[in-house]
Amino acid sequence: MMMNKELIRENKGGTVYFRSPDITAVHGFSTRLGGVSKAPHLSEMNLGKNLGDDPESVEENYRRIAKAIGFDENNVVFTNQIHSNTVKYVTEADIGNTYDCDGLVSDKKGVVLAVRTADCVPILLYCEKCAAAVHAGWRGTANSIQINAVNEMVRLGADPKEIKAAIGACIHKCCYEVGGDFCDSLYELLGRELALRHIEKRGDRVYCDLVSLNKEMLISAGIRDENITASLDCTCCNSELYFSHRASKGKRGVMSAFICL
Repeated sequence: MMMNKELIRENKGGTVYFRSPDITAVHGFSTRLGGVSKAPHLSEMNLGKNLGDDPESVEENYRRIAKAIGFDENNVVFTNQIHSNTVKYVTEADIGNTYDCDGLVSDKKGVVLAVRTADCVPILLYCEKCAAAVHAGWRGTANSIQINAVNEMVRLGADPKEIKAAIGACIHKCCYEVGGDFCDSLYELLGRELALRHIEKRGDRVYCDLVSLNKEMLISAGIRDENITASLDCTCCNSELYFSHRASKGKRGVMSAFICL
């Protein structure tokens, strides 16, 4: 039976973020609180650089979240998220770069891995030897990006049973209504039996539970259930705390999840 361990809320000088009680590396999931972005749909802690925000505000937001969590904002590697299942290995040589992928993994000290979300599932993975950051939209989830990330960590010497996983706030099944084409794609990619465990019908409407699906797939990759911590917050239900693509009909900022050995 999958457990429900929660993330811990932190407030450092007004900058609010969440962390896992199990991950000892520097890490955190940002919220929309504690930044300086002014536009209503971007306020306050927008971390997206291509959303029409004032570049200086975005830079200040990065400085604030970096100070709160405890990493060097100059040492970040970014993803240009394309809803793939690609996880890229990065080192110090990649700092400051942005790559067409949806996951990053590293075994190098001081390299900050970052993924951005505004409803999709952010996942941070950690063991003593390496760490990973994953952006799991429904396509990435169904195409096993979380399993690919675990496999990359294993390639770097990790034991899946020792990996700690943290799932940040994302859209939950209460709000994630999906259509028939979505279900057909999920059945094709995952198999009907697995997919149906994470789909709920309410009358003529269908909803998907991306959190439980990602948990099950992480467990199938060898991570222990007790080593998985997940946010109970739905981004769509809590748009005062989180950016949500669905709640805002696409007019929003983005949050980020960070991890650094």
